[in-house]
Amino acid sequence: MLAGCHSEKQDWKSQTWSSGNNITKCISKKGAFELSGMHWNPDLNRLYVVQDNGALRILQLDTTTEKFSQLAHLKLSGGPEGVTQVDNNANEFYVIDEKTCEIRRYTHGGDYLSVTLANKWNLKAPPSNMTVKGNEGPEGIEFVPDSYLKAIGFISSETNQKYISTKGMHGLIFIAHQEKGLIWVYDVNPSKNDDFTFVGTYKTDQNESCDLAFDRSTGLMYILHNIGNNSLEVTDLSTESFLENYKFVKKQEYAVPNPSGSQNIEGFAISPKFADGLQSNVWLCRDIAANEKGRDRKDCLRWFRHFAAEGTCVKDWQK
Repeated sequence: MLAGCHSEKQDWKSQTWSSGNNITKCISKKGAFELSGMHWNPDLNRLYVVQDNGALRILQLDTTTEKFSQLAHLKLSGGPEGVTQVDNNANEFYVIDEKTCEIRRYTHGGDYLSVTLANKWNLKAPPSNMTVKGNEGPEGIEFVPDSYLKAIGFISSETNQKYISTKGMHGLIFIAHQEKGLIWVYDVNPSKNDDFTFVGTYKTDQNESCDLAFDRSTGLMYILHNIGNNSLEVTDLSTESFLENYKFVKKQEYAVPNPSGSQNIEGFAISPKFADGLQSNVWLCRDIAANEKGRDRKDCLRWFRHFAAEGTCVKDWQK
């Protein structure tokens, strides 16, 4: 299922930033800052928004009124930059901590009043050897199920062989890194600290990557790049050789709509294309520093209701 590479960025297939729905006030009427990663849970209609100062906001969508409200405001340790879930119906979530290069799994009660750090995996440990140079570290995290990896024939860059998980997670964890824009991939034991297999690293079309979102209805990965003009790369996770490395085959790349003021867009989430009438909802957030303008704090999370997403339904080709 190799896709041809598009050399030029395409126009954004939705509203402009100013035309999108500003839902920042759902977090705080005074605005928010340091928003750095997101995850959309389509089963529960919840938007997870992580802040690198340690906060995690969970916003609940009321599908009747089509409005969001804040369901939970959690305080986590360290500097989480990205968030994802493996099982959307489980009382747990995963974050990537930039400073320590750790994947962390948190569990919680149904009311989110109790949150526990259940497991963690140090990605600086051999054979991974992930590094942080200054502020350039891991920023995005996403889970991809084995069923898709098997259908696409996903290749480990370490073994040059097809690879699906062996550690019990039934899929692999993908990490977006700022350095060289690489995507690092791991096979993680979900119940044992520091038990993982390093699957490999993969080049993208840019030299910095800050967030990931996987549409399980199409099998496409969206890679947000926060360098120069913000852009969104789309790949089906097939690979090609590139300077003795592996590179994801780019299916498409979009120019991301930039707001006025700070254009430090660091988070992206998408709803499944084949659950929402062939149109996806997408969300973008920007990382406003604590010393930046107050008006930008009040406009750092936008909801774009109609995004013409790529891809065909996995049921049509995944056998």
